Amino acid sequence: MATRLDADQVDQVGSTFAGEWTRHGHEYFQQLRRKLRWQLLVAYVTPLIVLSVYFHFQYNATLSKGVETHLRSIAENQRNTVDLFLQERVSNLKNALDRIPLGRALSQEEMENVLADLRGESSTFVDVGLFRPEGILVSYAGPHPSLLGKDYSHESWWTRLLGQGREFFISDVYLGFRGRPHFIIALRRSLEGRPWVLRASLDPEKFGEFVASSYLMEEAEAFIVNARGQRQTLSGSSPSGEQATFVPGRTPESRVLEVDVGGKRYLSAYAWLAEHDWALVVRIPTEKAYAPVRRARLILVAIVLGTLLLLVVLVLRNTQKLVGKLEAADAAKEDLRRQFFHAAKLASVGEMAAGVAHEINNPLAIIHEEAGLMKDILNPEFGQPFDPEDFRERLDVIMATTLRAKTITGNLLDFSRKHDPVLELVDVNDLIEEVLAIRDVEFKVSNIEVSKEFFQGLPPVMAKRNRLEQVLLNLLNNARDAISGPGRVTVRTRLADGYVHIDVEDTGCGMTPEQMEKIFFPFFTTKPMGKGTGLGLSISYGIVKALGGKIEVKSEPGQGSTFTVMLPVAAAQESRPKAQNPSERARSGG
Repeated sequence: MATRLDADQVDQVGSTFAGEWTRHGHEYFQQLRRKLRWQLLVAYVTPLIVLSVYFHFQYNATLSKGVETHLRSIAENQRNTVDLFLQERVSNLKNALDRIPLGRALSQEEMENVLADLRGESSTFVDVGLFRPEGILVSYAGPHPSLLGKDYSHESWWTRLLGQGREFFISDVYLGFRGRPHFIIALRRSLEGRPWVLRASLDPEKFGEFVASSYLMEEAEAFIVNARGQRQTLSGSSPSGEQATFVPGRTPESRVLEVDVGGKRYLSAYAWLAEHDWALVVRIPTEKAYAPVRRARLILVAIVLGTLLLLVVLVLRNTQKLVGKLEAADAAKEDLRRQFFHAAKLASVGEMAAGVAHEINNPLAIIHEEAGLMKDILNPEFGQPFDPEDFRERLDVIMATTLRAKTITGNLLDFSRKHDPVLELVDVNDLIEEVLAIRDVEFKVSNIEVSKEFFQGLPPVMAKRNRLEQVLLNLLNNARDAISGPGRVTVRTRLADGYVHIDVEDTGCGMTPEQMEKIFFPFFTTKPMGKGTGLGLSISYGIVKALGGKIEVKSEPGQGSTFTVMLPVAAAQESRPKAQNPSERARSGG
């Protein structure tokens, strides 16, 4: 059974080893350069952008959380500081109460000494007073002596201190009898079952300065609010008792939230005190709080843009170098291709030398014979009559024979000439006739019959005439070499599926499947050592492939081989003629 290599199988072998002998133009490399640039930019830039966006959000979230955590820690530290401050003031009152005798009103001097001792501990103390169990202020030292003798039994701090059985009480900021904002710390002590109370007033403005003194962030503000949301510390722009912008939720842990104050956003952290029902609030304008985040974002954007710019420069530079190297390699491949083609043609010329010599020898013999006869006619010794008409006929024979020799050598020189052919419309039947004319004598000498079966009206193909001539010559040479004795080579043309088919069939030795797998490898040959270069089929494949065609092979050991070249019909000649019967084809033997 014959083994067959169809066009796809030939492509798998030929394209790998023979190569597609095509030269890419400058436009191709321009397109390749643009395509590579876009692909590399997408390949490099897309992950960078995705990762940059991801890390941007992650980093912003981390920085934002860091800012909020920092603000929360400040609020907690300040809360602890204020708790400690209130504990110290309560302790100051306890020490003062321990030092004074109860059960009687103190003299003014004694009260002034008590106030001096308290102010020595903290400048926030404004005044101090001693209250009898009935709620009457019996002793007082401070800037409001008119308070002496006032009855406080109906004041809320008095009722809450005594009614709830507390040891001490810290009030919210209020006006009271003096008509000025202040808050008090009152401490009770029982004498014979009756409560005596020592009360001190504290300045909310100085207290507010203390609250804000350890807060170091620029444009930040710290203050205290009570459970109703009223501010308990004084500042230049916010008087004590003013309703705060928000009422902090009663939570055991500190919190951070954004609030709007007169159309301006603030980041606020709050923490509730342990010593009193107050919340310490630390707030900072949002744009200031997140300024590090914005700076980090700008730095990240600058880094990403710089990296992108560097990537673009590197991609443009490297693609330019890479495509330049590819273009140079393609030019080198083109030069190698020319050398291969020329080497193959010279090898074919070498193989045709014997036949061409024989073909030229016949005209030379005729010329020699005619010239000798003409010389004898002109020699007086022979006494031959001079007939001008006969002389003219012999000259015509010489000229005709010379033209025949010139045609043979001209075809051989044209075939072997090293030049770049151009695409043109080629009549395949005529081209085959020309190639067979070159090989005619050698086939006759080798006792090989040449049979031609041409499809009449075959449309032309767009091809490089010299290249296609080389393909046909290679196939005919292989067919001749495959026949060891008398045989036959059939050259057939036909039209099928928009392709012109050229079959070169021989009755030679055929090929094994293993040989057919290698016939398109460069330098592989089935011919004896020293005969053939092994480049013919490899180059023929490249030529046909470059013309948009295909090659198929069918062979069986001892049964000969058939090579089929398929070339697309020229675009201007794609209208297919009706197929003719084999009897209508011209058939002749050589």
